[in-house]
Amino acid sequence: MYRRWRPSGIALVLYFVVVILPLFSLYGLGNAPTEFIYAAAGSFVILIVATGLLPKVKVRRFGYDVLIIGTLAVLGMSVYVYGVLLLSGGLSRLSFDLLSVYEVRAEYVQTKAPFIGYFVPWQANVVNMVFLSYALYKRNYWLIGLPIAAQALLFGMTGHKSFVLSPLLVVGVYVVWKWRNALFYIIGGAAILVLACYFLFVVSGDHLAPSIMIRRLFFVPAGNHLIYYDFFSRTENPFVMLSDSILSWFVKYPYDVPVTRVISGAYWGRDFGPNVGYLGDAFANFGFMGMFLFSMILGAFLSIVDNISSHLPENLAAAIIAVPAMALVNSALFTSLLTHGLILAVVLIWLLRSIVERQSRLDKTRSFRVGSKWRENQEIQIHIEENLQS
Repeated sequence: MYRRWRPSGIALVLYFVVVILPLFSLYGLGNAPTEFIYAAAGSFVILIVATGLLPKVKVRRFGYDVLIIGTLAVLGMSVYVYGVLLLSGGLSRLSFDLLSVYEVRAEYVQTKAPFIGYFVPWQANVVNMVFLSYALYKRNYWLIGLPIAAQALLFGMTGHKSFVLSPLLVVGVYVVWKWRNALFYIIGGAAILVLACYFLFVVSGDHLAPSIMIRRLFFVPAGNHLIYYDFFSRTENPFVMLSDSILSWFVKYPYDVPVTRVISGAYWGRDFGPNVGYLGDAFANFGFMGMFLFSMILGAFLSIVDNISSHLPENLAAAIIAVPAMALVNSALFTSLLTHGLILAVVLIWLLRSIVERQSRLDKTRSFRVGSKWRENQEIQIHIEENLQS
């Protein structure tokens, strides 16, 4: 992975840093079950191999009519999202206070509109981040402020903390992914972040920073994997087998409530939604074989990402998929692909690639015409000078 730096590598690095490394810490320091740690490590190896296994396929760019339709569809979705949020009282609940996000979110979930549950995360995780990445690529620093302001407005009206952190992730990936030793800087940066938050806690006694950055970012996702393994490894708890998803017509769902509520009731005694990353969800569906199978599916998808973004700068494509790829540490594979926008991100990368290629072709044509006109003027000038001399 280090020698073959690809856009899909950001998904591998994020899952490695946020889930796999903390799992190893819980194994070494917290007596996490050996069999799950080995299965998780093996699944991650399968993911890396599958990502680079499929051959490169030449992907054609979109035609001009498709570019127009796609651009209008994205703009239309943006108008719909912000329009619905504003008309449903978005300004009245607008707040940028991190301590009041749950109150804002409780009001936001009452919003009723078709497809709004898909469109809001798509807007925040993909569309705004594509505009931000493209502004960074064009070095248009005035344009950078527009998606950041749009993202801040979404955060204020919905209360999702991840929305305000997404631009930081995109900018960081765009900058770091240019460096050959990016993997070292990402892992080293994560270690420095943990030490800095702990040092702040020791000095000030304030637990907010380490609670958010150490506990919530690293050890809650890894710990939830172990909780899901502990529950579904018991013989009295049947696997879900995608009966709450794409196989619901063929397999009967074995529980009365969603899996997250089953887990929260069994381990916390209250009703909330402790989500888990794609490996924990894979085990909940099919056990260890599910972990291996879902890793192969994700690897094939990431290989498609590399094929589609082959004519774009690697850091541009990596920055675009960074935020939806981050969802893999807290969400199921198929939920990340659809709800959190991984599939949409690939479509927009394809659309952006067609725009960049078309613009590059127009620039080359314009440059050739300018060069031809310059050569023609030079020839005319030489001819005039020769006539004057004679």
